[in-house]
Amino acid sequence: MKYPEIIKADSFLEIIVNKIKKEYNQKDVLYYVNFVHNKIADRLTHIYSSLPDYSKMDEYYLLMSKNIVQEKVLDKYKNHYITTIHLINSISEKYKRFVKREKKYTDKLKLKKEYLGRIKSILKKLDGTNEILMGYGKYFRAIPNPQKLFTVVLVGAPNTGKTTLLAEITTADPEINSYSFTTKTLNFGYYKKREEIIQVVDTPGLIHEDFKDMNFIEKQAVVAIKTLADVIIFLFNQHQSYDEQKKILKKLMDENPDKKILVYPSFGGKMEGYPNITLKEILDKKF
Repeated sequence: MKYPEIIKADSFLEIIVNKIKKEYNQKDVLYYVNFVHNKIADRLTHIYSSLPDYSKMDEYYLLMSKNIVQEKVLDKYKNHYITTIHLINSISEKYKRFVKREKKYTDKLKLKKEYLGRIKSILKKLDGTNEILMGYGKYFRAIPNPQKLFTVVLVGAPNTGKTTLLAEITTADPEINSYSFTTKTLNFGYYKKREEIIQVVDTPGLIHEDFKDMNFIEKQAVVAIKTLADVIIFLFNQHQSYDEQKKILKKLMDENPDKKILVYPSFGGKMEGYPNITLKEILDKKF
């Protein structure tokens, strides 16, 4: 997912000042103020307009984004940008008028120095917001981009073999380990059945039944189930608690009555009373 590059005040101003040193007549103070104003306003406007807009997202990206930060919280930081842009525009126009009125070059230089000080102070107040937005950025950029294909979503408790199955049936090369919680985000893989390409999503392990109790990592699995799944395959590990896995499966079935849910016993055994599926049936798309 696209997300703007954000830098703090000192680095931002340094880039602009160094750029203008190479491009303008050092004695033209009005040009200097105008250049700084335009570059800063344009950059801040670009960042603001490039931040996630929840009103324009489909359900998958919307739920993944809300899992990172709620819309009203993000709007608070976006509004800080709007306020800052308006303030910089107002201050800049005022100093342009001051510079035009001054006759002496030395007085113009004083205004230039004063103007830069005011702008730096305004940008510094944006640094706290920038730090938070930079933190969100690594999560927004990590949101996987699914394709609009027939999709199988693999779910289950941690360490039930979801990632191993993904690697076995698709061309994906995910990290596989013997300990729980290796999968921290959605992994995508693809395989073909005749001419059809099937998308497979490996999800983080579920340990809680209720969404409100889930952490950021678990909630990604719920998003994939609700927004991407044409078929859900629940992976059962007979070496783990049968009752706990049964609870997760029952909750899954109760909350997704319109979804086809099948059980794949990844470590042998069988979940009696539930529709089980074999590896060959998955590859043959016998859902």
